[in-house]
Amino acid sequence: MLFRSVSGLGTVEAVTVNHQAWTPDLQVPYAIARVTPDGAPGVRLTTRIVGTPAEKVAIGQRVKVRFVACDELFLPYFEPV
Repeated sequence: MLFRSVSGLGTVEAVTVNHQAWTPDLQVPYAIARVTPDGAPGVRLTTRIVGTPAEKVAIGQRVKVRFVACDELFLPYFEPV
């Protein structure tokens, strides 16, 4: 397996806005998107889009990674560039 660094930038390929709070601390609405990272052919990430209202997330939108602490993990969410 070959590992390489990528820029952390990407493009929203698909998006859905959810209105169901699956956990008590999850504020609705929130956007879930499939992001194609720059420089990583064939890679797609399903992730949350943060830092903007869920309704403003759009296909083709440029985003950058933002790691968010969740207990002992850091999850790769994305926010608009």
